[in-house]
Amino acid sequence: MANLLEEMGVDSVICVDLHNPLLKGFFSPAVPVDHLMPGPVAAAYFYEELFGTGDDDDEEVDKKKEKKEELKETPKITVVAAHENQVFRANGFRNALQKLSGSDDINVALISNTKALNVHQKSSEMNATTLVGDVKGRKCIIVDDIVNTGGTLRTAIEMADKSGASEVYAWATHGVLHRPENDTPEKIQEMDCLKYLLISNSVAIERDLPPKIRKLSIAPLLAESVARALHSESISTMMNMKAGKSEK
Repeated sequence: MANLLEEMGVDSVICVDLHNPLLKGFFSPAVPVDHLMPGPVAAAYFYEELFGTGDDDDEEVDKKKEKKEELKETPKITVVAAHENQVFRANGFRNALQKLSGSDDINVALISNTKALNVHQKSSEMNATTLVGDVKGRKCIIVDDIVNTGGTLRTAIEMADKSGASEVYAWATHGVLHRPENDTPEKIQEMDCLKYLLISNSVAIERDLPPKIRKLSIAPLLAESVARALHSESISTMMNMKAGKSEK
């Protein structure tokens, strides 16, 4: 596919959250590839949701201030990688959320999948799934890159809930839920332990989605990236959301 695009005359590429970042290497050195990670945009969404910020009218602001005074505590959050390959995404999400909130109480956990040979049935494997990290009494945000059948994501959500999470949310960049025969949205809606799943609009979905699946537009991110590329400006610095050093 990379060779085909180059033969057609493509001289610059902007990708959105590749399943494997090494895919950039299929393009020749003459074709620059910018890899956009919408995680920080999603982190900003959850920051407004969980920390009670955002653009509201005066009445709503007053209500949120009163609520904050009642709570007086910053929410304890754990960002959970849906599996081992999502740890770098979870770390990036956590860094962005920490930079936005200034909170040091944002941890990272992961769902570990271990495969072992079944000695009784040599042709099959036994899977052992464990949650590594502290989620008890904390608000958890499951991070994944793609949700299609939703099996991995639903397993992670259930494990976080069973491990004592106070609330469970989820974020996946690509929601491949456009086919009418795909019943994943209905299965996600039926999960009582899930507050909601946030997906980007990287995949066009014309069907109606249930209330527990929310869509986040990444159009401003793409527009800014294209504008910077046309003016030979840095795109990587736009997404620099590394957490600052703690003053404590």
